[in-house]
Amino acid sequence: MPTIRNKKQERGMGNETVGTAANVTNAMLDLKAHGLIADARASVIGAFTYFNSAGVTSAYRAHFGRYAQIAESVIVGAPEHPLDWFSTHPIAFTRPAYMPNLYQLPDFARMAPDAQPGPSYVDTVPSDTIIEHEAYLCAGVIVRRGVTVGAGAVVGAGSVVTKDVPPYAIVAGSPARVIRMRFSDAIIARFLKLQWWRYDLAPFKNQIDFRAVEAALDFLEARAADGQLQPLIPDSYCVTRSADNFAIKKLPQPLFFHHPLPPPPHGHERPNLSKAAAPRSGLHAGLG
Repeated sequence: MPTIRNKKQERGMGNETVGTAANVTNAMLDLKAHGLIADARASVIGAFTYFNSAGVTSAYRAHFGRYAQIAESVIVGAPEHPLDWFSTHPIAFTRPAYMPNLYQLPDFARMAPDAQPGPSYVDTVPSDTIIEHEAYLCAGVIVRRGVTVGAGAVVGAGSVVTKDVPPYAIVAGSPARVIRMRFSDAIIARFLKLQWWRYDLAPFKNQIDFRAVEAALDFLEARAADGQLQPLIPDSYCVTRSADNFAIKKLPQPLFFHHPLPPPPHGHERPNLSKAAAPRSGLHAGLG
């Protein structure tokens, strides 16, 4: 089961306990997620995704796929403020449900509006930010709220991502721009069709040469064609926080199985893996 500690205890530590997160609020994660998240609010973390604990990383309503690699000091999906309102301060647009700590200040609670005419600003901006499977965010990356970073994409250190990143693209800069693609269009199409991250690779341990891209694809495509590739189904948990206490509840099924699984072997019944409680279907393949 994931271990949850407070922010002060976890800051700057290495080799975190599997599933470790700090300052988690209403997040879902796989048991096999790994690393340090300084602040993870309403986020989802897939299997084998790790966070470099050498620096603080924050995620707000962020969905991380499997095998994502998040370097230190990364910010994903941070809240945004209205630039054309009377004030950019939350007193102009927030609500008790969004920033309860501010409303614990008597003077703020006394002055802040209880409601604004029309929809709340918070409800009009993009919400979920998607970091797809095997995406790699280098140190100091900022990903704007509502953006999708495609599967296998690489975002260079210090980049500011303001729009969607194509799968297997290498981007860098502020704002981030495509530098080049990792592979040819044909190879990328094979990766996206195979969706290797969905499968349990244990039966083929030490049989895949990860240095040889096409040979590895050939091998796994052949295993998929003959029904030998089976889905990886890790334990998944929902973590909620109240003050300094955490509640950890095991989910009845893995996260984000939005797409059909490969057919089960003859004589084996497929587990019930219909849609789990997931706020958004932006990930292009099953998470667990």
